[in-house]
Order: sequence, then structure tokens, then C-alpha cells
Amino acid sequence: MYNTLLRVAKRASAVSSRRMYTTKPDVSFQELRQLIHGVSRTPYTLIDVREPHEAAEGKVPTATNIPLGDVAAAFSLPANEFKAKYGIDKPGSSQETIFYCRSGKRSQSAIDQVEKISPDLVIRNYRGSWLNYSENALDNKPLV
Repeated sequence: MYNTLLRVAKRASAVSSRRMYTTKPDVSFQELRQLIHGVSRTPYTLIDVREPHEAAEGKVPTATNIPLGDVAAAFSLPANEFKAKYGIDKPGSSQETIFYCRSGKRSQSAIDQVEKISPDLVIRNYRGSWLNYSENALDNKPLV
């Protein structure tokens, strides 16, 4: 029994040590707000993975819409094609790439896809997503 557990632990350690991507903790509303308004100097790209009709109803400022079904293909594009198609530079390892959707599930799915394609990216999830942002965006709390 002990030997079996030891083998499983070693295998899990070997698998996790091969992962090169960096997923940081979820982004909070306050942190996202600081990024959007320039209080935080962290370079970032914000990706909205909702469908275009959902994004048309409102989106987080600075976000680019790439529907979940297009995420894998988008992040597989060369940088020049990504920019031509989406109007922004393709996210790189020198910035944080933050995904959001309506409630947090699709954004996690997008992260799972992108981690396989672009293991060098620093990826985060705004798990509160659009529902959280739309509820809190008009508060008058200080940005700092």
C-alpha cells in the first residue's frame, strides 16, 4: 500500500513539474477595477469568452470578445493574424491574460484550453465575471 502511494505521488510530482504555465489566483472585482483604471501598472489583456450577442449587452471596459468556441483556434494563430482578427496584440508571457464570461464556468474552460496551447502565459480568471462586474461597477468605493 505504501509503495503504491509513493509511486502515485512521484508520478503526480513528475506531471506537475512538466507544467510550464502559470495560473495565478483569481482576479477580484477590486483588482480588475484597479487594472482597468490604471491604478495597477500590471500589463494585462482581458478576454471576454461570452457569445457576441451576450457581449453586445455590455462588457467590462478594455475587454476583447473571443467566444469560448473560438478560443483554442485564436490562441493557435500567429501573432500577426491574431492582431488582424481581434484588433489587439496576441497575449504574451510579459503580461497577465485574464478571462471572464457570465458567471465563471466558461472562462475556466477557456483557461484550460489556453494552458495547453500557450504554456508560457500568465493566466488568471475573473471568476465573478460579468454578473459580478455589472453588479459592482457603479459603486463609489476608492480604487486603491
